[in-house]
Amino acid sequence: MALQDLEKQSVKVTLKTKITVGSESEAYELITFGTKFQKNSSFYLQYAEESEAGKIQTTVKNKDNEILLLRNGAVKMRQLFREGETTNGHYESMYGMLPLLTKTKSAHHQWNDMTKEGRFDISYRMQMQGAEPGQYELTLTYKEEA
Repeated sequence: MALQDLEKQSVKVTLKTKITVGSESEAYELITFGTKFQKNSSFYLQYAEESEAGKIQTTVKNKDNEILLLRNGAVKMRQLFREGETTNGHYESMYGMLPLLTKTKSAHHQWNDMTKEGRFDISYRMQMQGAEPGQYELTLTYKEEA
């Protein structure tokens, strides 16, 4: 393992989420701080979120053509994004575990070495417990702290 491999870099993280169910849309924005690092051929971005339920530690893993979103803490969630594919996942809260079905329309990660900024763009439909699927647009940007 190369020395640069587990060198963590502090980043400012901005998460924008737009959820559309039927004709209703909601948008959310979260600004927080976290770390990014490379381990073998995988890229990781980690950050903390606060919700009504409590603290949530989020890890985004990007390897090859897939993006894995893991949440641990007050909420546990596992969601896998592969462009053009439908994948299974789960969402667990104090009320129990619910299966997720995610159909990924697009999932991209890009890094700009000049500006030290990166970005995940993920567009997907998600269905939980057989409810009407929602359309999600997730934009996660991060920038190295000086």
